[in-house]
Amino acid sequence: MVEADNCSLFLSSSSFLPIRFLHFFRIHRFFASAQPAPSFHSSLILLPSVMSVFHSLHEKISALVHHHREKQVEETVDSAVVHEVVGDINPNKTWDFSIIFKGAEEVPVGDLLTSDPFLEAYLGSPEDPQTLSFITGVHWKTLNPVWDANWKLLNVFDGTELEILIKDKNKMKEDTPLGKASLTLGSNLEGTQEHVLEIVRPEGRKKGRVLVQTTGTRSVDKSAALTKASTGGPVRFSRHTSYAAGALTRENKFEFYAYRVRLYHLLDIFGTDPRGYQHWNVDYDAAKRIFGDNLEGANIRNALHSQHSYLYRHGRTTTYGALATATDVGDLLHGARLKGKPDQDLKTVVFTYSITPKGVYFSETGAAFFQDFMSKHAMHANRATEVMFSGEFRLFRDENHNNDWTLLIDNNSGTYSPKKEDLHKVKEVFELNFPDLVVVALDHDNAQLKEIREVTKRMEAEVAAQQKQRFSLFGSINNPAEDTSYEA
Repeated sequence: MVEADNCSLFLSSSSFLPIRFLHFFRIHRFFASAQPAPSFHSSLILLPSVMSVFHSLHEKISALVHHHREKQVEETVDSAVVHEVVGDINPNKTWDFSIIFKGAEEVPVGDLLTSDPFLEAYLGSPEDPQTLSFITGVHWKTLNPVWDANWKLLNVFDGTELEILIKDKNKMKEDTPLGKASLTLGSNLEGTQEHVLEIVRPEGRKKGRVLVQTTGTRSVDKSAALTKASTGGPVRFSRHTSYAAGALTRENKFEFYAYRVRLYHLLDIFGTDPRGYQHWNVDYDAAKRIFGDNLEGANIRNALHSQHSYLYRHGRTTTYGALATATDVGDLLHGARLKGKPDQDLKTVVFTYSITPKGVYFSETGAAFFQDFMSKHAMHANRATEVMFSGEFRLFRDENHNNDWTLLIDNNSGTYSPKKEDLHKVKEVFELNFPDLVVVALDHDNAQLKEIREVTKRMEAEVAAQQKQRFSLFGSINNPAEDTSYEA
């Protein structure tokens, strides 16, 4: 008789798991301890001792946020990105636009008889990384998509070209270009106008049409005083659902969400030179193993890439949309949670994030072992050697300050160890994208924040002691009630 390990037993009995998950198990011992702990967001009845820890955590976070909000001096200096005034700029020379990408008709076929079309728009050359860009969601299996996606542009100079690309989304390979169209923005588009733009295929043949509505007004006040074209949003997001990952994290609904939010102003705030970003931490042993120039490092990076590709893949369960306000962000991250449990304390919900030039990637980090395993910064950054920033955050309503949505964000990432001197950049980026969001950015060494992390660990341990394990993923199986062996 040969004892089967947990991983082998689970994989052999769970044929629904994708092959890609085989890569994840190869590095499990590297990412976390061998003892899994269930999520403390489950519906079990909490003992008084656990409730006491919950209350303690809530009070500590409230006190921390209150302290830093009171300490902050009201600043009226406008951002250099969005509100920089450079003297008398003639508002007649620039325009603000509200552009609605309504849809398309008879787009070219990208798959067998149909397409999975989406639209990308660029205010300038698509090859220039500093060009303002926009993307719609994907509509599956149709040649006549309806997007109704709105993009607001500020301080656009007369004669600026809007480049539009139509692509076919491919789940596991590079997207297929279907064609492009263009529209010249400026005084010729004053007021509200409807446009039917022909799609030009890569080989030059015309096939299909893009339907666009523009509303142009002359730039005034702060918009007219900008140094260059900018955007008024809204920010686009995609939420990616994984049911297999949800099963492994033992969440009640067997769903695991990974989010990508395409924040604007990243290059303005963090710069365009990767050498100025946060390089992986050469003093951190785990990071040295991930990015080591050896076989082990290559295997770990391949596993991280496989995990990123699986969790952030596009499919029919992917949700697309726009975020314009702090309430929109709160609804995205907590809407479903609050519907099921309106009294849940959102201050106990922690997310792990990485910011790259393509946006912020994140997922919830709970006590569940596999959930924590998939929340590592290098995975969210798709094994990038440098990121703009990374750490953890909590999003909640602050009952002590008008019930404002508040983002408590830090630089708690061992892999990249972002400099505390750059925390103001993270704060500025989120405030530019969501002006009504209260942002408190703290260094991971902040004494109160460290205490909060310790209380969180205690709370997880208390809940884990109550909740019965459904199965153990890694290590040997010690439950005599289960047959964990097979004949050699």
